Amino acid sequence: MQFASSARPSMTGTLRALEGVLLRGGRRTALRNAWAAVEEDRVRAAARRDAERALAAVADRARPAALPSTPS
Repeated sequence: MQFASSARPSMTGTLRALEGVLLRGGRRTALRNAWAAVEEDRVRAAARRDAERALAAVADRARPAALPSTPS
């Protein structure tokens, strides 16, 4: 029994190659968008940390050091 090798690419291989060529730009755009989202999350996290520190500093200044003692 002799096996014939196919000289023509299969339909699946052809579709995968075509999909790869057509969607290459889309993948690049998706990666760029994902990286931009990561950078924005980092900026928001830094801003949130700064705001928490500022609020903590204001709260520390507003809090009296000790309660005044009242004579009994």
